[in-house]
Amino acid sequence: MKWTTLKSDKKADFPLFKVYQDLVKLPNGLNLEYYRVEKVPAVVILPIIDDKIIFVKQYRYPIKSESLELPAGHMKQCEDPIECAKRELKEETGYETKNIEKLISYHPSTEYSDQVYHVFIATNLIDGKPNREKYELMDIEKLSFNEIIEKINHGKIKDGRTILAIFLGKYLDKI
Repeated sequence: MKWTTLKSDKKADFPLFKVYQDLVKLPNGLNLEYYRVEKVPAVVILPIIDDKIIFVKQYRYPIKSESLELPAGHMKQCEDPIECAKRELKEETGYETKNIEKLISYHPSTEYSDQVYHVFIATNLIDGKPNREKYELMDIEKLSFNEIIEKINHGKIKDGRTILAIFLGKYLDKI
């Protein structure tokens, strides 16, 4: 069942997302006013070294607290997801790899956004120096799977993309 867009007005235009107010016709003939967000695609990387997973800890303004999460970032225009994953891994952690594998792509919030996340696993890491953007203020933590599960259970890891990637990695026997 497809909806037909009758009218679309851009209400906000920001670097990482745009907000639209649409008028759509439903298959049953009713019209509906619908707000949606077009958001830049992103990657999340599950980096594994010596049976530990590398996390970044940074302050997240929207939740007004620090967040322990996997390295991640938004794709540049026309950037290949795997190249973005390699770039973000190097920028945020300093680690590089040629052994990177895509696990899944998914839409985190289909009810209001078209954003897609591409989840990667990176192994055989080579240590290096991070190349963070000036506003990326973060620390690195290396955690075992059991430590991660404990932190999830106690509310110390709350980031949805991180939790999904951890459990997917475990389910696929990658961790």
